[in-house]
Amino acid sequence: MKRILFAICGTAMALGCLSAYADNDKADIKVMTQNQYLGADLSPVIAATPANYPFAIVDAVQAIATNNIPERAIALAESIADRQPHLVALQEVYAFDCISLVPGYDACTAFPGAFNDHLVLTEAKLADMGSDYRVVAVLQNLTIPALPVFLPGIDGPAMIVSVIDRDVILARGDIEATPAAIPCTSVVPGVDPKPGPGGIGCHYTAVATVETPLGNITVERGFIAANATIKGEDYLFVNSHLEVRQLGDSAASTALQPAQAMELNIALAGYAPSHNRRVILAGDFNSSPADVHPYGYPTPYQQLSVPFTDTWMLRPGKSGGFTCCEAADLLNDPSSHDRRIDIVFANPAPVEVKANVMDAKLDDKTASGLWPSDHGSVIAELSFD
Repeated sequence: MKRILFAICGTAMALGCLSAYADNDKADIKVMTQNQYLGADLSPVIAATPANYPFAIVDAVQAIATNNIPERAIALAESIADRQPHLVALQEVYAFDCISLVPGYDACTAFPGAFNDHLVLTEAKLADMGSDYRVVAVLQNLTIPALPVFLPGIDGPAMIVSVIDRDVILARGDIEATPAAIPCTSVVPGVDPKPGPGGIGCHYTAVATVETPLGNITVERGFIAANATIKGEDYLFVNSHLEVRQLGDSAASTALQPAQAMELNIALAGYAPSHNRRVILAGDFNSSPADVHPYGYPTPYQQLSVPFTDTWMLRPGKSGGFTCCEAADLLNDPSSHDRRIDIVFANPAPVEVKANVMDAKLDDKTASGLWPSDHGSVIAELSFD
């Protein structure tokens, strides 16, 4: 069915596709959240000793190449094109680039397929499928401008790798949507709020700083938002990616998640009511309903469930809705999802919800046997009246 829809929209005039959108949208709003996954577990790099650090970087780059984001981008874009959500929250949208330093030899070619801009791939695949989506807002998070990579048999660094992680909001072509400039807050004494470029989005002030042999790396996280009007109703659509529960063996890092959730709650509480909009908060919160904080802090899920409703809980049926996580190499069979951390929250609560996890069935795997991501995508259709 999805291939037929792609073909129709790919060859029809734009007006025809927009009409098809309207005919198929029975809910008030349809949204998706999708963590695209870099393709490697960066924990070994973060935890590496100075002696092992060069090897950990090479292993990570090789894993990214093997996990074939160009192929996976097709599957992830298919999920969007198939369900045609009004708005999409994307996390882990990486730009991974390489500059060779070896005269007469392009060292970057040692890792074919590794170096791509995932957002460019996603846009291109959606366009190829005849799906009209545009980028509404982008927040750049983790940024490593120059990471030297050493290869066997080559004196000195063979190449310089740059890494950029972003959160992105996409809007369907027929949807009126603009970036929302929400005032940023801070829960860290003496630390100023950190808005994104042009005041669009916010970086959390509670962040992890990781010591490496090449200097300290700040693992920034944040949120972005868009104002959208759908079927005559105004919405604030928010996308966020919170820190993991714990970084390595650092007990202190367990405070970051709750602090980031608090910043998010404070920012939205100060903005949303005055703008008289329905609020949809979607993303990878790295926190599930079953989580308990080891030191008794309210978990992000517990905090966000106070002003917001977890829309999955209003869905008919008994599915656990697990979205995380597949093995780092994406080759495991069957799915190893055992936590629900990719969530769509809403305020006010919708009266009817249809929701499903995508990219988590064996027939969703790519031709080479990879899961599209280590996370499942969540599609939610919400009706409020």
